[in-house]
Amino acid sequence: MKNEKIQSSVLGASGEHLILSHLLRLNFVAGKAPDNTKDYDLVVLNKDGTSSSPIQVKTTHKKDGWVLSRKHETPIKDLIFCFVYMELDTNFTEIYLMDSKVVSENVKLSHSIWLKLPGLKGQKHNDSDMRRLQRVAHPNVNKIENYEKYLNEAEKKYLKNHQNGWIEKHKDAWGILKK
Repeated sequence: MKNEKIQSSVLGASGEHLILSHLLRLNFVAGKAPDNTKDYDLVVLNKDGTSSSPIQVKTTHKKDGWVLSRKHETPIKDLIFCFVYMELDTNFTEIYLMDSKVVSENVKLSHSIWLKLPGLKGQKHNDSDMRRLQRVAHPNVNKIENYEKYLNEAEKKYLKNHQNGWIEKHKDAWGILKK
């Protein structure tokens, strides 16, 4: 399967089912939201039914990160994101859980930095609705001479705190869900 291209809808559905399987195994009551439900894919309740959360699942087979959009810069109350990485030619998967506020802060700052920094050939980046949640914030930043001069203190701090390994604290963070 290594050279086969997978349809994004099939990849997305497989990520949703993987998360659903984990939730049921962890003793949550969970199910798919109706197709085309805005902003989330799954709904999860604790076993007592006293707490619930909508879940949005983002799945990729690319190691660098996940594609999001401008709308993800705005947090949604109680929304949990499950970011799934799947290797297509093995059974290897990774799952990262984050609340909507963490995702929105990351997406907003990361995109702001990307807009301010020149491209590797010195070109200006053009704004669009596309956003990314990356394992390493701006992996090419060190290839840009004096990149710090383009950024404010919050953006510099973000880059410092979001290098290799920043996402690991969110790996299998099922405790983010209310029991």
